[in-house]
Amino acid sequence: MASPTLQIKRDRKRCTTPRCVYFLFLTLSLVVSGHAAAQEAAAPVFPLFRHIDSLAKPPTGFAQRNIRLLTDRDFPPFSYETPEGKAAGVSVDLALAACAELKANCTVVAKPFNALLPALLNNEGDAIVSGLRIDATVLKKAAMTRPYFWSLGRFAVRAGSQLRGSDIRSLAGRRIGYVTNSSHGAWLEKYYSRSTLTGFPGEAEMYEALRTGALDVSFGDGLRLIYWLAGSSSRGCCKPLDGAFVDRQFFSNNLSFLTRREDRDTVMAFDYALDRLQEKKISAEIFARYLPGGLW
Repeated sequence: MASPTLQIKRDRKRCTTPRCVYFLFLTLSLVVSGHAAAQEAAAPVFPLFRHIDSLAKPPTGFAQRNIRLLTDRDFPPFSYETPEGKAAGVSVDLALAACAELKANCTVVAKPFNALLPALLNNEGDAIVSGLRIDATVLKKAAMTRPYFWSLGRFAVRAGSQLRGSDIRSLAGRRIGYVTNSSHGAWLEKYYSRSTLTGFPGEAEMYEALRTGALDVSFGDGLRLIYWLAGSSSRGCCKPLDGAFVDRQFFSNNLSFLTRREDRDTVMAFDYALDRLQEKKISAEIFARYLPGGLW
């Protein structure tokens, strides 16, 4: 069977919910320990999520314009509030960098998840830059930029595993774990039927089975995987296998900026700015501030 999806190779409000506290602890640790090194080192290899529009012209009329950026308070590492009440995260920094590229004056307005779209439609903000899952219902009410991120699927193995490839043939006959009734499990059932697939009620149970050797391989969301690997629960047991996968039919949801449907000029302006940030490798530097290695 042909390769199932695009694979990205490695070589090329305050935070109060348990999920947010966990991600915030790891993210702040990464920012504190790695920020200086990230500034000094060359920009890391970074997937080109965006297809650059080479014909786009610099937008006019945005210098000194005031733009209100709406973000989720509880969506780390993309947007969250620090204990000091400051907005932070990948999407926040990316949006502010885009504003700098446009020479616009931007302020961040943090809102609960359920209040983001109503705030945009009620003119309480000009762009949603993080937190909202984009689907057909949302796009009936808002316009979106091209994505700046796609969620990725990743396999993981124990540190001493001799497995080197994550293709169908390499994993034939291997015990692969997934979360029951998940899109990642459906993807495995379609493409990896020659493997022994085992469902688990949650990621914690799946990863513990991998750690103890009850599984040869696990498959799930790449971002959550690398945070688990960096945390204490993994006990340093495991590592990502091969590269990351993108499959828009199953598990790859996109993150984009959203504006009101009638505000196409702002969409085009942010698209232009995001293209320049990718070209200048600023996007890669921003992702590196917040994410541990291994996502790509």
